[in-house]
Amino acid sequence: MLEQFLVEAGVVGLNDDRPKNRKLFDAQAHADLLAEIPTLVGPIAMRKAMGATRNELVALADAGELVPRTQVKKVKNPWRVSDGLDLVAELTVDAIPVAEGDPKWETLLRAHRRRYIGISQLLQAIRDQRLTVGHQTGVEGFHGIVILKSAVDLIKTPKSRGCADSFEALSGTVPAVKFGRSVGLRDGGAIHSLIKAGHVSAQQVMNPRSGRPQYRISPEGIAEFHERFVTLTTLSAETGQHRNTLRSVISTYKIAPFSTDGQDFGTLYLREDVARIVREADRSEL
Repeated sequence: MLEQFLVEAGVVGLNDDRPKNRKLFDAQAHADLLAEIPTLVGPIAMRKAMGATRNELVALADAGELVPRTQVKKVKNPWRVSDGLDLVAELTVDAIPVAEGDPKWETLLRAHRRRYIGISQLLQAIRDQRLTVGHQTGVEGFHGIVILKSAVDLIKTPKSRGCADSFEALSGTVPAVKFGRSVGLRDGGAIHSLIKAGHVSAQQVMNPRSGRPQYRISPEGIAEFHERFVTLTTLSAETGQHRNTLRSVISTYKIAPFSTDGQDFGTLYLREDVARIVREADRSEL
């Protein structure tokens, strides 16, 4: 199991055919990974910890709202409990008490199935404060989270041909927030700030499903981003070095995150600033 994590982190090569007792790595540099592995749990423990049903956990994972720590199928315990607890805490911070079984309210999964609205779309509506959140008394965790049916019914769904045409017109582009998460900028505000400041090329369109403005990035815009910037996530993928190793190197060389006019864009660095120190780190085997 440990070897699967090390391969995924780029610490051990996928085609390394040495015996296991010859596959050495720097345990100190990867201490965080080694400490985290025993804390990961399987789907049953994850569901119990966050108070979700099996179908709810599957729906959240399929929507990309909960991402396993590892994508290796052989690993039976891929989940961070903290990810599930953080999501529940985020959604219930302003939740109002609702009597269990109140017919005016429904769970997120039931709303998803009744109206064919994506789980991510429902969660975004909550984050945008377009849906009031309730929590059923006596029902712990995620399964106790409910939303008003009448409010759900007001959310537009892509049933019309015009809406389908709109999605076709957006083909090839990706939502800015989704792209941000893929490169490690999990806070949607960071990628939006980069766009508004003119550092990332994107177009603002009307989302056919939600009827709200949305930034989307074209393949050209994505290429421009990678040409100019790196994050710990993209740098790890490019170099094969673990995030913690890269973080340590960047800290040692005192490379500051990219910022203009005092704006915080998260753990984002200029490629030209990081390229040199990564090459030096490779030569010194840091």
